[in-house]
Amino acid sequence: MKFPLCNPKCCGGTWTDVYLKGNFSSYAQFFVTLAVLVFLYCIAALVVYIGYNHVYRQNNKLPLTDFTITVITAFLWLFSTFAWAKALADIKMSTGASIIPGIESCKALGTTCRFASVTSMGTLNVSVVCMPSAIWVQSIKPRR
Repeated sequence: MKFPLCNPKCCGGTWTDVYLKGNFSSYAQFFVTLAVLVFLYCIAALVVYIGYNHVYRQNNKLPLTDFTITVITAFLWLFSTFAWAKALADIKMSTGASIIPGIESCKALGTTCRFASVTSMGTLNVSVVCMPSAIWVQSIKPRR
């Protein structure tokens, strides 16, 4: 992430571009990919349960396959949620007020650096909480 030059007069004209350290995109991509796959699996399972219930009941392998996919999904959910929660904590650390002392332009005498605005991370916190709920709801489907 890059903080571009905001104004030529910022920090007494000594402002330079600042780059945040860290790349947390892989955690987010894994988290979102798993969420999409779980959503698609839930849709497919719903179609099977509603439209092809007679096939599901007659075939002994379908319930076992369904159970296996659910166990694998639960494991991946746990892993992806922990990874995303760790990445979220790192993102908050990388974009928090603690980065100001590390910016060279802010070290100049008589210079005061502060955030002009703070972005809420509430929706990111909700994503860490809601993903487990979605998997839990998917895992309590009826077994026959």
